[in-house]
Amino acid sequence: MIREGVAKAFREILNMEEIPFNVPPQRELGDFSSAVCLSMAKQRRESPMKIAQEMAERLKSNLPPYIQDISASPPGYLNFKVDWVALAQDLVPRILQEGEFFGKPASGSGKKVFIEHTSVNPNKAMHIGHLRNSALGDTVARVLKWLGFSTEVCNYIDDTGLQVVDVVTALLYLDRPSYTEGSDFKVIWAKIPPEKPLDYFCWDLYARFQNELEKNSFLLEKREEVHRNIEGGNHPIASFAKELSIKIVESHLETVAQLSIFYDLLNWESDIIERGFWEATFELLREKGTLRLETEGPNKGCWVVPFGGIVETAEGMKSLDKILVRSNGSVTYTGKDVAYQLWKFGLLKKDFLYRRWGPQANGMMLWTTARDGEPGESLARPFGHAEKVINVIDTRQSYPQQVVMECLRQMGFEREASESVHLAYEVVNLSPQAARLLGMEETEEKKTYAMSGRSGTGVKAKDFIRMVKQKVIEKADHPLEEKVASALASAAIRYYLLKFTLESQIVFDFDEALKTTGDSGVYLEYAHARACSILRKAEGQKIDFGWRRDCIPKQLTETERGLLDALSRFSSTVGKVGKALRVSQLAEYAFDLATSFTNFYEHPDPGDDVRTPFIHLQDRGIRTFRLSLVKAFQKVMENVLNLMGMPTLERI
Repeated sequence: MIREGVAKAFREILNMEEIPFNVPPQRELGDFSSAVCLSMAKQRRESPMKIAQEMAERLKSNLPPYIQDISASPPGYLNFKVDWVALAQDLVPRILQEGEFFGKPASGSGKKVFIEHTSVNPNKAMHIGHLRNSALGDTVARVLKWLGFSTEVCNYIDDTGLQVVDVVTALLYLDRPSYTEGSDFKVIWAKIPPEKPLDYFCWDLYARFQNELEKNSFLLEKREEVHRNIEGGNHPIASFAKELSIKIVESHLETVAQLSIFYDLLNWESDIIERGFWEATFELLREKGTLRLETEGPNKGCWVVPFGGIVETAEGMKSLDKILVRSNGSVTYTGKDVAYQLWKFGLLKKDFLYRRWGPQANGMMLWTTARDGEPGESLARPFGHAEKVINVIDTRQSYPQQVVMECLRQMGFEREASESVHLAYEVVNLSPQAARLLGMEETEEKKTYAMSGRSGTGVKAKDFIRMVKQKVIEKADHPLEEKVASALASAAIRYYLLKFTLESQIVFDFDEALKTTGDSGVYLEYAHARACSILRKAEGQKIDFGWRRDCIPKQLTETERGLLDALSRFSSTVGKVGKALRVSQLAEYAFDLATSFTNFYEHPDPGDDVRTPFIHLQDRGIRTFRLSLVKAFQKVMENVLNLMGMPTLERI
């Protein structure tokens, strides 16, 4: 509210989009400042100080909202003093009146945004890297929905990929009894120990299979056979693979539900194949002149999308073109991704069949694509047909995602290509301490260690959630209810996964990840619960703190101003996050808001030796003002926690 008004005035005068703000080197100069005049000096060939003085005079002639004075200081800073009383008169009653709707746009664009996240191979348990993807995607969806977009959240299930093929092959042929044509799959299911979760068993089995595959030609042959049977879709092995995938997906959904992560739709790759998406895409690509059959060179017999032709390298001739169909007729992952992206925008003359999967813990119905489903046009709300698509996938998939977007562009779908967003993030790796605890054997000491499904090394998501919950219980100064401990663990994990920037690699360390104090989700929950406790005590003593304009002191203390400033930045912060899709900014704001409240609660009158609880203040005006600030904080903090997918605990 404060800086936005100043930024708007700057834009009108300077026609600049981004205006930097910072804290003045000397607080008496102002409440915040800008060094924008320093960057303008070279272009204007004038001293920064002269520019700053001219700008100050122009802005003073029509002061931005809530600004009472503007000054210039060497070497060319513009300093702004805030009219805190005027801000409090507008902001606090507005928060109290609007509550859960404070900061929410009165009307959104209604633009449909399709968000795909999680998309874990259904062949083993999830690990913490998958949780980062899910937490990012879920928070982006929450923010966009808050901002008025129509959101559709999808979890893509690659049930025909090599990872599933490997686990199925291992189950069928690695241990006796082996599968024989026409035999009963009950003996295969019986190989799984009843005391071990299926996804955990498959975690170990997958790693073991990779080791055996290198030295066993029989398994290599069976792997190819299983792959053909699964992709064909009609063999009994395909039905077994689908049953296995469904069971593991159920476990994945159960895992992420502990972090309040839910979906609208499960899309299965087997349904993309069965419904003929690729065939329709292939014809569309040929019709648009985007595909080319190579008759010579390294890509002979392949259908490619031209990107750079053939170049000579030190290793020999190399093609920069992207293969979508191999010479043996098989479709690459990228080819399937192009087909899927076209469906998301409603550009294919093909659709899935759908049926209900079942209700989720949040009450939402989850749908799934299915062979025995009903047509999309019969649904009240058809899936796909989005105006914007956000794919949450780690940075290792940046090039394939670029290829997908470029294919759309070459097909003439320029708008859809520009509305295709790859929300790329860095992976989660292990610290040396975490690697040692997990039993990794490395020949040399490194700063980070990659998790590896092939070697079975990583931190399983369910184990991590359980460990954080146990740490929360151990750190608490009083016994916690089961529900509260689970909520605090969820808050701690989500915040930990969201606070890193997209470009930051998370180096997972058990000590850092299990922190429950300082810059943590638990700290935010305690701040919110403390505010609820103060308000309960005030209500218990029947204290009337209904808002009155005359309750605002003429001079606000430093911590009162700090909390007001933090509260005023809520709406603009959410707007920035929705635009840039950088949820770490929301986590940073949440911590700043909680810290501002804690400073206000613990030091309402900085410098005083004795702190009087708000409900015991004798001055009724100050008591009303401070209790109203507590309530305003509680309302805004609740909104922030909801946007971050974190619980809103009233008692801990």
